[in-house]
Amino acid sequence: VEAGRAAAKAAGFRLKRTATPSAAPAPQTPIQPVWMMPDRARESLRAKSWLDFQNDVKVTDVQLAAQEGYESVEHTKRYTTLGMATDQGKLSNINGLAVLSHALDAQIPQVGTTTFRPPYTPISMGAIAGEARGTLFQPLRRTPIHDWHERHGADWEPVGHWRRPYTFVRGGESRHDAVMREVRNTREAVGLLDASTLGKILVKGPDAAKFLDMLYTNMMSTLKPGKCRYGLMCNENGFLIDDGVVARIDDQTFLCHTTTGGADSIHAHMEEWLQTEWWDWQVYTANLTEQYAQIAVVGPKARLLLDKLGGMDLSKQALGFMEWKDGQIAGFDARVFRISFSGELSFEIAVPAGHGLAFWEALVAAGSEFGLMPYGTEALHVLRAEKGFIMIGDETDGTVIPQDLGLNWAISKKKHDYLGKRAQERACMTDPDRWKLVGLETLDGSVLPDGAYAEAEGVNANGQRQVQGRVTSTYHSPTLDRGIAMGLVHRGPERMGEVLKFPGLDGKTFEAKIVDPVFYDKDGEKQNV
Repeated sequence: VEAGRAAAKAAGFRLKRTATPSAAPAPQTPIQPVWMMPDRARESLRAKSWLDFQNDVKVTDVQLAAQEGYESVEHTKRYTTLGMATDQGKLSNINGLAVLSHALDAQIPQVGTTTFRPPYTPISMGAIAGEARGTLFQPLRRTPIHDWHERHGADWEPVGHWRRPYTFVRGGESRHDAVMREVRNTREAVGLLDASTLGKILVKGPDAAKFLDMLYTNMMSTLKPGKCRYGLMCNENGFLIDDGVVARIDDQTFLCHTTTGGADSIHAHMEEWLQTEWWDWQVYTANLTEQYAQIAVVGPKARLLLDKLGGMDLSKQALGFMEWKDGQIAGFDARVFRISFSGELSFEIAVPAGHGLAFWEALVAAGSEFGLMPYGTEALHVLRAEKGFIMIGDETDGTVIPQDLGLNWAISKKKHDYLGKRAQERACMTDPDRWKLVGLETLDGSVLPDGAYAEAEGVNANGQRQVQGRVTSTYHSPTLDRGIAMGLVHRGPERMGEVLKFPGLDGKTFEAKIVDPVFYDKDGEKQNV
């Protein structure tokens, strides 16, 4: 301490102590020395008092900003670059605010604070550099139920940064057999899906409903609290970029579900439009994806399982299709959505992430008498394809609009505008010659090759065979015991019953008939029991 005092005096600092220690200090004067540096330092020293060590901002820079009229903290920040380095002001902003408030002869609360940005708490350099770590190259994201899946034979599939079970292989099974078993069991008994990776974005504020009306092709402002609505989201060029269920929580709050791959990009999409176009709208968004574990309980015995666990009335009268409500199941706080991506009776249940594994295990333990089985992403795909439900990234490729997929019913005719509306009215978008979604059924029951093109007569300018469509999704359906597919075909809906030829890689040509894309339960009776 004495060496430090000597060095400070040699540098020209005057050291000031609030109290002088003595042998018997007065009780009302605690001994708490406070060293204040620099105190009344000369100008040459004050000019070297650094505030932001990354951007080389000095005390005098902030004082000069105040003298030149930059009295707003945000203006001072931009004028001086204080707090704009990689630490986002975590090392400098408090001192900078104190200097500015002193220069303006005001208290810090009167002057205000800058916008706080992540990281709100310190993070390691390893976390920042995590994308180039070892053999992974990308960070690995795991759901709260990941370890259970690992212990129970999950065959993993990468989905963005996430790992999701493709299927749960049992002894002696092939992957195909495992998928077929999971599909049949979900249709006949009850299946369990870890849907925690699906995006969950909170949108809140007085202008939230107006904002979502602009983002989605259909109307969200008319949605009542406690209700859900399926929505499509397009970019400004009219192309479909995401879909999902929107739940209205209250008059000013919505929860928007996105695809797994869309959670981060759609949140960024929302913020881009809020910050660049509708900056004066009062809307707050937050990505809550990792805050909740979400589990789909699916199948004709789903309600029996949840009734056994107890805590909520989940009858059709108490919780109708496309509704949600909060409550408790088996003692766990839960939000239950009556939505279905399988065509079966289905409940998607969100619980706090920290309770996700315990809730999953409670479902598994109670479900044995009902024939419960977990299922993976491939069974999910087969189930949704049997119902003719689209999948972003399969039925879409960046050039597809909702009208191509027969989703005109999800496009509002009442709204004046939404993102992509004007683009979808261009001649090339309304051209009847566009490729449109249909079902495809092979004549011999086999499975069409994924991505195969349908042949057309003649060749193009490069001598290549003309094509008139392509396969977007293709599976063997254990429910129908034959191959089913969905595809985009030239004027497809007008050509029901026609047979197309699809060349395979092995020289075989597949013949498939154009059919309705809904292969199973056309009227939707099973999902609304």
